[in-house]
Amino acid sequence: MAKAKPQRTTSIDNTIEQLKIEQETILNAYTQITLIEISRIKELTLKNDILMHNRISYSKSKLIELAENIANLAKENTGILGTGLLNPVMLRNNNGILERIHGENRIKAVKLNGVSTIPAIILENVSDELARFMRSSENLNREDLNVYDETLSILEHIQLACGFESIDKVKNFINKIKNFQAGRTTLSEIEKKLLIQVNNVFERIGRFDIITFVDRLSVLKLNPLIKQALVDDVITYTQAKVIKSKLNSDEEINKILDMLKHKKISANDLRKFIDNLKNS
Repeated sequence: MAKAKPQRTTSIDNTIEQLKIEQETILNAYTQITLIEISRIKELTLKNDILMHNRISYSKSKLIELAENIANLAKENTGILGTGLLNPVMLRNNNGILERIHGENRIKAVKLNGVSTIPAIILENVSDELARFMRSSENLNREDLNVYDETLSILEHIQLACGFESIDKVKNFINKIKNFQAGRTTLSEIEKKLLIQVNNVFERIGRFDIITFVDRLSVLKLNPLIKQALVDDVITYTQAKVIKSKLNSDEEINKILDMLKHKKISANDLRKFIDNLKNS
């Protein structure tokens, strides 16, 4: 059996800068905004990349607020083409199929208002790699990005910059680095070069290093109820970790989340509260 090809060691700066140039060229070439039937818009499909992150949860209150703002502007016939939207959604034409690169929240908000069309820019000749870059870049630049989406966006950015085959491969490598730092494993020469690249990505992002980011991976295994509460700003990330470690059933989790909607307590106090509840 042939050996698997090693991860490519392309310079991160070259990879990202090249994609930035491609993005700028594409966006400058396609500026026409068209009203598109929302029913025609499909999810982004990437070859061999079923783990491409898509925002699957969003604060309900924020979505309703966005929908109301769009509706109010539309009543005044303002915004793009009088729709109330200030920015069009970005789509790519993939062999006749219109796939969303970004703009999911705008689409959901418009649908809440009972509107069936949305202003969009349709891009041609957008590769999977460029589509992934455009989406992950937008996510990383969001001010309201929750912990769950931020974690996945960083993993996608590393996947793109360092040539990993999937997000799972990125997670596995980061966990291996944790074990390497603890003296529990060794790295091949290729993995040592890859470690330098991944560290460079974290330096560019400026929020974590590879070791402090390991802890963030636990957020990807949260119970859906906990994850939604995190997205809705009902709980903090540290509270989410406490609930994950202490409770298993949906019934127990719902009781604690309902309590936290009306009472603000620290993660430490929450841990003690749950322990006392279990003991009693």
